[in-house]
Amino acid sequence: MIWATLKLQALTIALLILMSAGPILAQTRGTQPNLASYGIRGKIVAESGPAERVEVTLERAEQQVVAATFSDSLGNFEFRGLPRGNYYVSVKVPSFEDVRESVDFVPGLTTVVVPTIFLNRKAFVTVDAPRDSPIVDVTELDRNYPKEAVKEYENAQEEIRRDNFKKAALHLEAALKIAPDYYNARNSLGTVYQRLERFRDAEKEFEKARELNPRSVQPLINLGSLYIQEAESTTSGSRRLRGRILDEALDVLETAVKLNSRSAMAYYLLGTANYKSAFYEEAETHLKRALDLDRRMAPAHLMLANLYMRQGKWAEAIGRLDAYLAESPKASDRAQVQEIRSKALQNLENSAK
Repeated sequence: MIWATLKLQALTIALLILMSAGPILAQTRGTQPNLASYGIRGKIVAESGPAERVEVTLERAEQQVVAATFSDSLGNFEFRGLPRGNYYVSVKVPSFEDVRESVDFVPGLTTVVVPTIFLNRKAFVTVDAPRDSPIVDVTELDRNYPKEAVKEYENAQEEIRRDNFKKAALHLEAALKIAPDYYNARNSLGTVYQRLERFRDAEKEFEKARELNPRSVQPLINLGSLYIQEAESTTSGSRRLRGRILDEALDVLETAVKLNSRSAMAYYLLGTANYKSAFYEEAETHLKRALDLDRRMAPAHLMLANLYMRQGKWAEAIGRLDAYLAESPKASDRAQVQEIRSKALQNLENSAK
């Protein structure tokens, strides 16, 4: 994921400098220097009015979950204390179309965004739908877990919003002692452990979540992002170890795209793992597939730009940088990407001489 400080942040490929010695767009695990507090206060509305007790997840562009909460009796939900950046509010409810809305904060102008999420009922789907059609996890909304477990889970989400990940882990561990088959708690605990860089503990939780719901692609996506992050965290002298970890990422993400061939995130991470393994042809194919499935997945353009610059394909790289800038007009790294584009253009002009 190349997440901020290698923790729970969504996998972000940061384009920092254009190496003068070669066609490589450098990558780094960025920190978040702007610690200003931003917030999202939204509302869920269904056909009959405000939708109560609907789970709302907050994601980065790579669909790595940052936080989760439930709407109240009036359909309201809130995320507080957010660092500046680009987010997506995601809602998945059985029998309704999935919703994933982009939320951007404008420095100096916007500190609180107030989106309204409208739930639209799905058209009737026959029972012989393709096996690779999107799989919606319905287990959590149909299950009645003990109130004590749900309360611990909700307390954990509040601690996550406050960046108190150790406290969040304690709440989630308590929830799972009460309800060991609490699927969302397993996934959430895995992401918290990942944020704490407890990689093996995170892996165990994602594997348990996978066992609880083998039809869901999310644990596989989480495992893939975990392995990519772990590979990035290995020291430069551990090339063989890094390669083994990336092989694990490739295996689990290939399984993910077989399970759900409509998952843009699975293809994006598979492309990223291939890129980091120097399988450039496969990386290009999977990253383009991610964009075919979700044109809003702007980080895929940056990964492709990295790939093309590494290959010295400056015109193609510039095209991808332009696509990213067009798709992300309010991106916090916009000025940085524009500067890199200028340097790539210089290399293109020099190569033509």
